[in-house]
Amino acid sequence: MKKIISDVVNFPNGCETVRFTACLVSMLMRAEGITDKNCDFFCGKQQGNCVRCGQCKDLVPINKKHEELYNLYTAVTGFGFLQIDLSNDKHMKNDWNQTCNIMLREFDWYIGFAFDYAGYDFEELMPHFDTGHSKEMVTSKIKNSIDENIPILALFAETYQWVLVTGYDDNGVLYGLDGSQGYWGKTPEPGPAGYDENGLFILPDFYEKLTHAFVINGKKDITITIQDIFRRGIKIMESMKEKKYYSNSVDFMLNDENFDNLTDDELLTIRDRISRWIGQPIDQRAILGSAMNPLRVGKEPSKEVAAFNAINRLCWTMHDVLWIAWRGVGEYMSGDRLDWARGLKNKTIRRMIADCFAFVRDQDEYILEELKSGFGD
Repeated sequence: MKKIISDVVNFPNGCETVRFTACLVSMLMRAEGITDKNCDFFCGKQQGNCVRCGQCKDLVPINKKHEELYNLYTAVTGFGFLQIDLSNDKHMKNDWNQTCNIMLREFDWYIGFAFDYAGYDFEELMPHFDTGHSKEMVTSKIKNSIDENIPILALFAETYQWVLVTGYDDNGVLYGLDGSQGYWGKTPEPGPAGYDENGLFILPDFYEKLTHAFVINGKKDITITIQDIFRRGIKIMESMKEKKYYSNSVDFMLNDENFDNLTDDELLTIRDRISRWIGQPIDQRAILGSAMNPLRVGKEPSKEVAAFNAINRLCWTMHDVLWIAWRGVGEYMSGDRLDWARGLKNKTIRRMIADCFAFVRDQDEYILEELKSGFGD
């Protein structure tokens, strides 16, 4: 027998780059029974629910709903408030998605916080950490959840390559979604054995590869408010500011020693490093800004709504300015990458990029001020 949960929303949809957030939202939507493909969702153009005006080609409303919730949970989880340090080799060793998962886990138990906001009890299964979670117990809990039509959020590697388990069969094989059908591409090793006719990953040796799995155990009272989310956001941003991650990144660009006497290969490496760094705030602040729209549109004036308005504006200004810096290193531009990398020997180009970084650093501090005005005690 093969049991697959129907009507689980695939991912990524829209600009959904953080694997954890996208997988979590799909999990919660199915747990909440949000399966109507023609469901309502917030439309920025309409400043309210979509009216099916026809401007969006190939519109799939439930995918848009996923995107709306992804934006919200970018704030809930805390990813949208983070910043990484360009000068920190540890931060820049991996892609920013991996780095941000590690940073957020070091900050607090962000997974528990997200489930508290959603109103669900959960259990974490860790079969290889002296927890006593046997293969039989883990298999039983996963099967029971799938039989209840609730997917399982899981990691099958030491890195934060989150996936969503949505099915099993009697041969001990798990099936699920890993974003490989979208722009995320192939799941890194240890990857699945393959994919079935519906694009679900096939994982026959799951217990040996499983490091963490999160199983929902039922509903509970919601104890986290929207105000709690932004008060926590204040603490995250204060931590980033105290560690001077933005300022360090500006200084990195202005330090001639980081760019003088580099080989072509070294210039390419540093160009890619700078581009990856830009990718984090250009993505996550834009998503955080988008999350403000359903929270502010049509609401009565208040200090919280004023903060939402300001954060939306500031986040999108940061996004636009960072595109200037991205173009300065040739990202999404025509031409040879090496030619763009060699441009980093030019102090004027580096100063322009550093000025962009300094501008968004200041914008980020304005966001923090607005958060404190709207949600500070």
